[in-house]
Amino acid sequence: MARLLAVLLLCSTAAPAELDADAYFEAGVRYLKRGLFKSARAAFAESLVRSPGQPVPMAFLALAGAAEGRPAGETALLLRWAHARLPDGKSLRLDLASLLPSRRALDLLQEDFRARAAKEKGDPRFDALTVLAFLEVHDGDPVAAHALDALLEELPADPFALALARLRPAAPEPAP
Repeated sequence: MARLLAVLLLCSTAAPAELDADAYFEAGVRYLKRGLFKSARAAFAESLVRSPGQPVPMAFLALAGAAEGRPAGETALLLRWAHARLPDGKSLRLDLASLLPSRRALDLLQEDFRARAAKEKGDPRFDALTVLAFLEVHDGDPVAAHALDALLEELPADPFALALARLRPAAPEPAP
């Protein structure tokens, strides 16, 4: 009888845990929009604890970490994990300018990762390019994703870069 009660108790608490994960995710989005990046990162991390492996909170955790100034390697790894966990045929399509406090915040974040990529060599440069490519593709002007071009040049078969490239619209044809 005690086992049955324990099983029923576990089953009845599964749904509220999902709701808690959603509540933490929504709180994280609110913190992110206000520029409270450390709080946003904590909320997204808690959402992942309550609902492990979910790609969208993982990508948002990476974004909050990037905005907070976390190491590029940590952020790049989270972004790659998030993309790898997306269901087949699905992609993240984010408007980062609306998720951050302002367009200026996004521009500053891109400048930071552009500077990191320029000064680093080897894996740290590759990590900074990974984050910068994600930021550029989701900034509202995906045609001008120079970091993505650099990633594809270095690793043409990189699944993450190929997934981002599919989000980029074709360049407009020049007028005759």
